[in-house]
Amino acid sequence: MRYLKIVSIALSIVTASVFSGVALENLSAQRGFGVGMQVTFPMRPPQALPASGMSVRVWLWDRLGIEGDLFVVGSSLSFTPRFFFKVINLEIADLYVGGGLSFFTYAPPQEALMLYIPMQGVVGLEMRLTPQIALNGEIGVFGFGGTRGGVTSGLGVHFYF
Repeated sequence: MRYLKIVSIALSIVTASVFSGVALENLSAQRGFGVGMQVTFPMRPPQALPASGMSVRVWLWDRLGIEGDLFVVGSSLSFTPRFFFKVINLEIADLYVGGGLSFFTYAPPQEALMLYIPMQGVVGLEMRLTPQIALNGEIGVFGFGGTRGGVTSGLGVHFYF
């Protein structure tokens, strides 16, 4: 429910910026490298998509970006590379689609250690509070790579240099 409220507020802000008669500065322009935190659910192994933890997000061009996340799943380190494409690039908010893979190991009780590599497809909204600080919310799907799959939801905050 809380996630729906956040998405509703974000969409209201985007709608207001689209229909306002005042031209605003594009806060995401020339802001390509960011560090921060990303949290993506579900997080319980082995049915996890660990695009969570310490995050580095780089917008290579105005519409194309990549992200790397490091996180601990169970008791092992995970790494998740993802790519993004901005579908809509507004002054304070950007709508993007993307995908990625997670790499993590996990040993269920009484079983051998296994490598899991689930894939994720995602739709996200990144809102710039200032030219340097951005919040993002995401929804997506994940599966394959040893997991049953399911729906993902995520939140993040990044500081751009």
